Amino acid sequence: MKSLGRMLSAVAVSAVLAAPVLAEDVVVVFKATDQGAEGTSTQYFSSEWMRSSDGERDTLVEYASGKIVSVDHKKKEWSQASLAEIQEAMKKANAQMAEVQAQMEAMPAAMREQMAKMMGGMGGEVTVTKGETREVAGYPTQEYTVAMGDTLKMRLWNTTAITLPVPAVELRKLAAFTGPMAMMANNPMFKGFAQLGEKMQEIEGLTLADSTSMKIMGRGSESAREATEVRVGPIPAADFDVEAIAPGYKKVDSPFTRMGKK
Repeated sequence: MKSLGRMLSAVAVSAVLAAPVLAEDVVVVFKATDQGAEGTSTQYFSSEWMRSSDGERDTLVEYASGKIVSVDHKKKEWSQASLAEIQEAMKKANAQMAEVQAQMEAMPAAMREQMAKMMGGMGGEVTVTKGETREVAGYPTQEYTVAMGDTLKMRLWNTTAITLPVPAVELRKLAAFTGPMAMMANNPMFKGFAQLGEKMQEIEGLTLADSTSMKIMGRGSESAREATEVRVGPIPAADFDVEAIAPGYKKVDSPFTRMGKK
């Protein structure tokens, strides 16, 4: 689900870049590091689709329909979900978290606080601060540091020099499902993550470099990306065609579809 998370985070941040006039397609190639393993990832932006690819997984989002296609190259499988299915899955997830919250409220205060800390809900206030400017892949960028106590720290280098061909009206619809925030917004256990969605709106521009450090339930993870190439110009239709991206792969139910049925 990491690819989908990055994709929807890009949706939220790039909303400020959506142009009312026609803009050219954009492709951004990144050098990526995840838990010490190096690789590459690529993001594609057209007037109809977004795509994120890291060699192992592809995630495609069609703005108008809200269709999300996920491709697993290791398993040679692909799935498709709609925003309606995702919304239904989120409702069920919220209901399950509400049950957990009710159980926590019945615990002694000290135990309840310890449980909340373990799950990241007591991560502290979310802050966004501006840092220095630097050039990434030939574009000027502004540094932003997003922190949530000891739970999460992100450093982003964003540029406003690139105009994406993304319809603003469709981005606003998709941004409602950004990351974990939509699921957790009404749950006090995850109040830090709920604030994160609001604070991200303070950040302008397209991310050309980032680093993320997260620690939840005693386990930490670190990842980073930096753009090495930005291409501006028409993207072939095949780059958004699941039959071309996943030739002969088996179609399976989306995890969101399965969650909605349970």
